[in-house]
Amino acid sequence: MDRPYRPRWHDDYALLAAVAANLHAQRATHYPRLIVEGRITRPTALDGLRVMRTIARTWRAIAQLRPEPFGVHTPDEGGAWPFERRHHLTVAARAARTRADANPGEFEIVGFADAVDTLLWWETATMPARLLADITIGLRNGSYLHPRPASAGTPQLKEAA
Repeated sequence: MDRPYRPRWHDDYALLAAVAANLHAQRATHYPRLIVEGRITRPTALDGLRVMRTIARTWRAIAQLRPEPFGVHTPDEGGAWPFERRHHLTVAARAARTRADANPGEFEIVGFADAVDTLLWWETATMPARLLADITIGLRNGSYLHPRPASAGTPQLKEAA
């Protein structure tokens, strides 16, 4: 029986949160120099920081089994659209893989590239990590184990009555 593909670090949420934070920190450190050198514009840098900050915030919450941070899906509130997340992680994954391919004996570099690939994989997974974290939170706090009594009705039924 064939098992579905899962990347190397697919279940290490703490590691993925650390890698996402590292990607954000790399941009925060290097983007000012790239702006001065004229290699990227300030708006491009700010967009890149916003998207990676959103990815880092999302993964920190997943690793800590906390609810999703407010506004992570809305750029106007400091978040990022899913296509932006996928794009920036694709660029980061390509850069990390290029570096890993040039340094095959450097296990930290190869592992980092694998972890960035995993972040990108989760962005397109049919059962996203955020959903799995929300289910775990619900099971831990008991909200999935104690259904509402039938007499309570649903909010829609109460309003209609």
